[in-house]
Amino acid sequence: MKIQHLLLFALCLNLMTASRVNGQQKSAAPLQEGMFQLNEIDLHVHAGKERPMPLNEWVDFLVHDGRKVLLLLDHLELYRMGEKEKNDWLTKNKLKDWYPDLTSSKYQIMKDLSNISASRKDVLIFRGWEIWEGELDEELEKQPMKEAEVIGWHLSKAAWKGKAPMGKELISRVKQVIEVQKEFPVPMIMFHPFSGHYNAVKEAALKSGRQAASIKKEEYRYFTSEEQQELIGLLKGSSIYMEIEMGWLNLSEDPIVKEAFTEDIRPLVDAGLKFTVSTDAHNQRHMSKPYQPEVYCRSLGVTPENVNTIIRELLAIRAKKSLNSTIKIQPSGI
Repeated sequence: MKIQHLLLFALCLNLMTASRVNGQQKSAAPLQEGMFQLNEIDLHVHAGKERPMPLNEWVDFLVHDGRKVLLLLDHLELYRMGEKEKNDWLTKNKLKDWYPDLTSSKYQIMKDLSNISASRKDVLIFRGWEIWEGELDEELEKQPMKEAEVIGWHLSKAAWKGKAPMGKELISRVKQVIEVQKEFPVPMIMFHPFSGHYNAVKEAALKSGRQAASIKKEEYRYFTSEEQQELIGLLKGSSIYMEIEMGWLNLSEDPIVKEAFTEDIRPLVDAGLKFTVSTDAHNQRHMSKPYQPEVYCRSLGVTPENVNTIIRELLAIRAKKSLNSTIKIQPSGI
């Protein structure tokens, strides 16, 4: 009888343990209704001097392609061109002069983006600037920056004497951006920080006569483990985001590149760093392939929950600004 009691007790204990384990496996998930999916989010679309058509038509085009959240912006330096330089640039790129007034153009685009954000009910639109990272070493043009809801920093080899930036260079820029954000308290994005390095590694190998298949994972790595930990310490819990743009679709098709990039990025995601996704579209040509960021984000651990963080932050900032702070609470009894 005692043996039967012990067996019954063991069975109950096993069932209780299994129940706890199953309970952990079936923990509550975030509401899908409370977030946008990755292919609905495009947080880097050029919509100023470089746009290929009138602004409302350009947004129509993007919405028709499935977007529900957009960050519309342009390169700030394009609005500093003199008359001759501007006309030569327009002719070379076969673009219409959407903003002909050299004095007011950088403010007119922000007004246009603000107006279309308010008028469109089928898409959520934020406005911003893309600024070349080299300006962090110079004197920033601060007045137009005050009009942006988001500021993105254009990272490229042009700022590093032709060498594609890697972990060390990214960390030095992040430190500068942290200081700038103290003066401009808006979300900031490090634009396309990774793809230039991976492309440069492949180009250097091919130029030296090697086959792309001969490139080892270690050659592609962007970060050392020490750099990953330093970046985590700088950015965890911050309002500075890193972008994974559509250009990764082609790069991720190489299994060695995919493995190296996963080892570079996954520890950052697991530690709580936040990312954005985008097309970096300037025209329809950049939209010729299906926009499927989930394909190359899945192995990195970059989820809709992660990417929705910046959207929720931007909406909260808007909501706080819209609150009427002039309303005073009357004393009780009056």
